[in-house]
Amino acid sequence: MDYGNLNDQEVQWVIKKLKYPKKLLSFEEIKITISSLFGRIDVDELIVDNDDIQYLFHIFRGKRNPERFSIHLRFKETHDILVRVDINPSNKHINPDGKIILGNHIHIYSNKYPKRDSIAIPLEESNFPNINTISDVFSEFIRYTNIREEEIPNE
Repeated sequence: MDYGNLNDQEVQWVIKKLKYPKKLLSFEEIKITISSLFGRIDVDELIVDNDDIQYLFHIFRGKRNPERFSIHLRFKETHDILVRVDINPSNKHINPDGKIILGNHIHIYSNKYPKRDSIAIPLEESNFPNINTISDVFSEFIRYTNIREEEIPNE
């Protein structure tokens, strides 16, 4: 499978693949960090699947507006975004077709454009719940991307 040029069916398969944090303790620390109501968060955590594909799980929240944040999972090798959720973004997003997206949205990898996360879908039009607290989005994101909060088997 060419992870740099996935079709929509392959993308859904990769999203649903079972994944694990490389360091479970670090993952637990992330959960504690995001429970803080204020302050900047800028975290990258290595995630792996059973085929040894590596991903970076990223959470960003600036220090000025704790209501605005982004969580994504990207391929470590190519840095292509697999899934990204943006909550309370400061700017509108303009899709390649010119459609303007305002508010909370999700990006799903698409090979239709060189920038794989070019297309934004409003959360209310996606199969990701339209929630907006960082702890709720974190929980739903790891469920959506099938990241298990347990040790990698056979490590």
